[in-house]
Amino acid sequence: MSHYLILFSIIFILNFFLFRNNFNIATYINLFDIPNSERKFHLKPTPLNGGVFYFLNLIVIFTYDFFFYDSSISFFFELKDETILVYFLIINFFLLSLGIIDDKLSIKPLSKTFISLIIFILFLIMNKDFQIIKLKFESFNKEIDLFEISFIFTVICFAVMQICLNMYDGINLQSSIYYKVLILFFLAISNDPGLQLFCVFTLIYLLFFSFYNYKGLIFFGDNGVYIFSFIISLMVIKLYNTTTSINVENILIIFLFPFLDLIRLFLYRLGKNQNPLDADRNHIQHILLKKYGLINTNLIIILPLITSMLLFHLLKMNLLLLIIVNIIVYMLIIKQKVND
Repeated sequence: MSHYLILFSIIFILNFFLFRNNFNIATYINLFDIPNSERKFHLKPTPLNGGVFYFLNLIVIFTYDFFFYDSSISFFFELKDETILVYFLIINFFLLSLGIIDDKLSIKPLSKTFISLIIFILFLIMNKDFQIIKLKFESFNKEIDLFEISFIFTVICFAVMQICLNMYDGINLQSSIYYKVLILFFLAISNDPGLQLFCVFTLIYLLFFSFYNYKGLIFFGDNGVYIFSFIISLMVIKLYNTTTSINVENILIIFLFPFLDLIRLFLYRLGKNQNPLDADRNHIQHILLKKYGLINTNLIIILPLITSMLLFHLLKMNLLLLIIVNIIVYMLIIKQKVND
């Protein structure tokens, strides 16, 4: 218990220091989002320290847990020795670096996706426990083995998650609220002490970030989304592989809105002869923001997910029905643009 409180205090103090010095740190590393295009809402340069700060949190959490605590967090992430721990942090550093370069130079979409795929392959070569080996469908009580395509399927899942969450990150509070809901979901369905501790420490970071992000003082940037999409993917896959709490339908529910928005935008941009990975203001959050404002937009986007989770876990509603209802809700939201 004392070790837990020590790490809790360290994480709290670390984030207090980082966010209090947010602008100075961004100035030192020259990492700002400059409002130089029509799709950006902010009026002045804003620090893009989201991933940098979370990466520092990860270093502290895993180093303290592995060397000074009981390694419960490290073991959940299959970090069983110093070599794998260092390798894991290096992989996160590669994703952070790719995100920072992308934030500064705007790497071409296909190029950064290709680099991300290489990073995910390097990770899975050393961490095969995170391969998705079968598809588990609760609604049909059926499992489909992936056999030889397991490795490449998992790599593609990492990449799709990264693209989805990157496209889903568009207005203040949107990503941090979504990540907090996912973290609380993991806390609710898992009894693993390592995951529970990690979720608590991540929530501390997200609370600090949300406060400053709401004021427009910090953004995740690509560097933040790349790291968070990777960490969230790891948590989902580990729970999926080791428990009965998560199946294909659960995963579809919790990532449905980002995935639907990804598919819609891909088709829309292809129809306009545009690069499907290019940025624009046709995302779900942009459709709602002008009409409903920041807070209401975030509530409209996140409430279907929260409601679905509660209906399933408290009332045991059918997952396929919930997926269909969420698709209808998404279509009704998107219809706002047509009506306007």
